[in-house]
Amino acid sequence: MLARWMGISGLCAVLALGWTSRAEAAEICNETSFIAEVAAGWTVEGGVAIEGWTRVRPGECESIAEEVDLDSEQPIFFYAKSSLAYLGGVREWRGTVPLCVDEADFEVVANTRCAALGLASRDFFVREREDRERTVLAEPSDYGRRAGTAGIQRLLQSAGFQVNGVDGYEGNSTRRAITRFLADANIGRDPSDAVLIDALEAHALERNGSSGLILCNEADGDISAAVGYRVSSTWQSRGWWRIHAGECARLIGNRLEAGSGDEAPAYFYAERVSSSGRRAMTGGEAAFCLAPARFVAEERTDCAERGYSTARFRAVAEPEDGGTRITVQESDFEGG
Repeated sequence: MLARWMGISGLCAVLALGWTSRAEAAEICNETSFIAEVAAGWTVEGGVAIEGWTRVRPGECESIAEEVDLDSEQPIFFYAKSSLAYLGGVREWRGTVPLCVDEADFEVVANTRCAALGLASRDFFVREREDRERTVLAEPSDYGRRAGTAGIQRLLQSAGFQVNGVDGYEGNSTRRAITRFLADANIGRDPSDAVLIDALEAHALERNGSSGLILCNEADGDISAAVGYRVSSTWQSRGWWRIHAGECARLIGNRLEAGSGDEAPAYFYAERVSSSGRRAMTGGEAAFCLAPARFVAEERTDCAERGYSTARFRAVAEPEDGGTRITVQESDFEGG
């Protein structure tokens, strides 16, 4: 039975702002520097009605879950993710309530048996009572009204145009980068922020669509994955990504460069997760540090002395166009 879920986790907190009059529809506002794609759900007879994806540009608001009567006690569930345009992987705004989503736009009434419907499961957060009227997606930098400019700056970076940073202030470097992009894209001067954001996203998607390390799970159930790679001159391992059967995840968002000497451009490791425990991936040749919970570990040596365990990671193939895709199957794990 759906009752009350108040935990909120993910990239950032989700905040409720004040209001002056009763809203006719729920509103979700994006005060982050990322284009957000939002799914919403609400209880109906027979399960939960879920729909996605509502695209919300940085600095904009959109009406959502318009079928919900805000005069009722009906909760609204939300999950949001960033566009695939960005380097560094997908960001999420999530909670603790597992509900079903599809990759493309969708409308479905479902319970939690997502795999049986050919759908993925994502953890939604819940909004109740007055909190349903306006929900704000935020991130630690707290851009507020500067989110639109911050969003343009982040997209310029992802599209390959240099700016000094993502701060929400339109300085000289941001203006120069915009001018260069408009000239390259053959777009007229002084487009609206919405037109500029859409054009930058399209450019970044084309540039970064295959970049980084993408791991696909073709095993019979869930896996947890970790990755090892160099950050500047330091080796780093990090995990975990939970990947459901039949799904893929981008473990490294930045463009991969070819390895040097005997080194691969990156390494990966996974464990098969089931109700009976975890089974390690076999065939790895490079030792990296691990921790049982989500972790980031620098360097590859003296793992035990620093409170880590050790696992053997597999090398990834040389990248093509800045990226590589790996697939794991049931036979890649102990006992498989």
